[in-house]
Amino acid sequence: MDITEVLRLADELVLAKTGKHLDNLQQAVLLASYQGKRYSEIAKEYHCTEHHVANVASKLWQLIKKKLGEKVSKTTLRSAMESYEFSKVSHFGDFNFVQNKGNIHVCTETSHLPNSQQKSPPAQTSTEDNTQEKPRFDLRDAPDIRTFYDRASCPLTTLENTIAFGSSAAIAHENCRLLTITGMSGIGKSAIVRHLIPQLQTQFDRIIWRSLRTSPPLETTLKNLIQSLSNQNSSPAGGVGGGFPPDTDSQLSMLIEYLRENRCLIILDDVQQILNRGQISGYYKPGYENYGTLFKLIGEIPHNSCLILNSWEPPLDILSFTDDNSAVRLLQLTGLGEAATEILREKGLLDEEKWPELINIYQGNPLWLKLVAQTIKSLFSGKVSQYLSYECLFLSDELTPILQQHYQRLSESEKHAIVLLTHQTEPVSITTLLEDCQGLGADLFKAIPSLVRRGLISTNVRRDETVFAVIPVVKEYLKMVG
Repeated sequence: MDITEVLRLADELVLAKTGKHLDNLQQAVLLASYQGKRYSEIAKEYHCTEHHVANVASKLWQLIKKKLGEKVSKTTLRSAMESYEFSKVSHFGDFNFVQNKGNIHVCTETSHLPNSQQKSPPAQTSTEDNTQEKPRFDLRDAPDIRTFYDRASCPLTTLENTIAFGSSAAIAHENCRLLTITGMSGIGKSAIVRHLIPQLQTQFDRIIWRSLRTSPPLETTLKNLIQSLSNQNSSPAGGVGGGFPPDTDSQLSMLIEYLRENRCLIILDDVQQILNRGQISGYYKPGYENYGTLFKLIGEIPHNSCLILNSWEPPLDILSFTDDNSAVRLLQLTGLGEAATEILREKGLLDEEKWPELINIYQGNPLWLKLVAQTIKSLFSGKVSQYLSYECLFLSDELTPILQQHYQRLSESEKHAIVLLTHQTEPVSITTLLEDCQGLGADLFKAIPSLVRRGLISTNVRRDETVFAVIPVVKEYLKMVG
């Protein structure tokens, strides 16, 4: 019996007893019990005490015990569920009844699970099958998120529904196969995806997180993913064991087959590391263009999985096959907005009426706000109004190199365009810029949209005309570097 069946049966039992479905923490308790994890690990992930998790677990075991008629604990959960399922099969002969939201579905011989994958009846589950079960999660490259701040600009439920396609009839139409999340460093791209994994983990067979921070070639990434999906190891000689095909095309085909046969969630972080500097945003580094083939195949070929790309900027070719109804989505993550007040409150800042102004200046970027909050705390005793009385924004020793990394990625035409915008006293339209810069029309038409994709300039609509402005922190950095 796998964890999906355990969760289904437990939900059925709890629903029958309480009239409510399992909540996220109850599901996490069941998952941890199935995998032999400690309650302390759940407490850390859900930002609560171990005592609270143990209390939730105790109440859950009592609910299930009352329905099963036998003692249930963390160590006996699996065997108790298998006994319960077997008793149902034995009682109803050749039929397996599954209750789902009040409707009874009758399936002969075996239940038909999602993606046309059939599981053998629990009575036939063997020790050999259990030992061969593949690990469900491979999050070795995932960041450790200790604090998460929700944002109004990207409701978690909306993002969850986009990623967890097909988990119910209500959201089956989403069918997102490729999601690209972009935004400047520190905006929370990795945090928002990492935070969603506990909510999504029961809806995918496999979840894999990989970082491209070292710019691995496509061949290395493909072999790494296939190894994780197939639970194979590299050979001692450094080659790949298990009969992997040597050419990239065959490995791409093998990966797509895994994504068809299983519901996988794959996260590739730091995608900007395979994109080139000194060019309009989104072009691949020389030798990395074949990543575009991977993204195109995953976006266009039907399968049951989802690939998430986290990047400072989107790969340019992805923009060519995204639309409102596509299985390929692009989300440019913006700041926290009002939710950022939680950061300032945690840092003990004063003058709460001035917090919205501070948040707006630093674009609601969690990392930037934490850095400036530390400065206000140490230099101005936490008085935000006193800090804002100075015209010059503070760029800490930690923030300056981050902005430098973003600036160094720009093409010459982007650098020229952003300097022009910096000299403007208010947001301006492309028409106004063209009037000030005769003969630069073609460069501006490319540079301005690229700067928007990079998140360095903001857009707004004023009197039915789109206007552009450099975000304040970047503007201050440009003044500093001349």
